Amino acid sequence: MRSLGSVDLGAYARAFVLLARNPQIVLAPLLAALANVLLFMLMPSSNGGGFIGSINSGLSGLFAQLITGFGMGVALIVADAAWRRGRAPFDEAWDEARRKAGDILIAALGFSFVIYVAALIGSFIPFGSIVLALVALYFFVYTLPAAAIGGIPGGAALQVSLERARGAVLATLLITALYLFANFVAPTLILLALAPLYAVTPALATGVGASLISAAITALITAYVALVLAKTYADVSFTRRW
Repeated sequence: MRSLGSVDLGAYARAFVLLARNPQIVLAPLLAALANVLLFMLMPSSNGGGFIGSINSGLSGLFAQLITGFGMGVALIVADAAWRRGRAPFDEAWDEARRKAGDILIAALGFSFVIYVAALIGSFIPFGSIVLALVALYFFVYTLPAAAIGGIPGGAALQVSLERARGAVLATLLITALYLFANFVAPTLILLALAPLYAVTPALATGVGASLISAAITALITAYVALVLAKTYADVSFTRRW
């Protein structure tokens, strides 16, 4: 294993080109986002409150994590193939994802659980929840790629991510920053940019229309993150370059 003192910043730009050439990278995250829309329609997080509402909230959240994690896992496999070969047949990636489904799902659960526990522990001190969650994200950001493209068993993916993060500080800081921007800042900025469209067509701003637009935005952002994350994981894990 090698420790990166520098980062291939050009990969962040080349990822846009690869995404344009391989739009199928968006497919799995899009299907996952649409599945989550349907899931929350069928299992609303509240049902007048009470016991049933709590059960629905817990189960729907768990299923959503698994669906999102698997969609990201498939996207990572397609992205890795795109970096290595310039093309990424979706059917091949899907077959590989099915073979690794157990490891991908375990890794997704482990990743979510570690972030949750870190935030919970940090909640006892001011701003501790955010700080510890960020620290956990930094060290375990490679969990899914370790399982999806690294061939690491799901239970060991967390440990592998920890080792990769410790050995490549700068690269991990950048991919963590991208992850945060993509998941918390970019969707808001895009929705603000779409505000004039919503004003002209109010039906798009509520109900199914808003959910579909949100799913499409989420899928596009996820596909880009998958490309950069797959490249970064390969760079910090192997000696090969593209």
